[in-house]
Amino acid sequence: MGSELDIVSILYRIKKESIEERRREEDVYWVTDLVRCPLKREYEILYPEIRMSSIFSPSAIMGDLVHLGLEEILRKRLDNATVLVEVEGSRRVSLPSGREAEVRGRCDVIVELGGEKLGVEIKTSRSDIRIPLEHHIDQARIYNWLFNLERSYLVYVTHERITQYPVDQKASEEEIVSRISSKAYPRYLWECRYCDYSVLCPFKKTQ
Repeated sequence: MGSELDIVSILYRIKKESIEERRREEDVYWVTDLVRCPLKREYEILYPEIRMSSIFSPSAIMGDLVHLGLEEILRKRLDNATVLVEVEGSRRVSLPSGREAEVRGRCDVIVELGGEKLGVEIKTSRSDIRIPLEHHIDQARIYNWLFNLERSYLVYVTHERITQYPVDQKASEEEIVSRISSKAYPRYLWECRYCDYSVLCPFKKTQ
């Protein structure tokens, strides 16, 4: 028998490694934590095996492939700009309790063009209904604060269209602290329908 080429296992291994890279640390909040139910961060710490189950999601891997492709296109095609991909940054904030927390994020693309720093967030979806979505706009505003960006662009790749939306607003440090301290479970009413932890959560909402 000739050599075996297992592309599927490579894709899943890459997905597993990307999740393991973002290991949970006390007092570290990722930007994604601030635009979803606060309990999800706690459950990821308590039940890491449930979190790892997401590596078997074909739609998530498809999204990753779109990210990689578009990031590479921007690097090759924006000749008059500096293009950085998967840029990680962090800032510290003081909480009402007196302790400090670190806000950490990874921006898909940062473009330095004409003296401005611009962010690009790539989103994939089966449908283009109600885009841009509220939590995506919130995420872009927080990235504008975290990386001191002039603006960010939400780029949607859906089955119906490919489009982009500029987000000029910037979150304030007060808003960041409020989101870290929030006990609103869930943050958005629709979250429970898609949450892997809803099977054990006492705060599950049904619409």
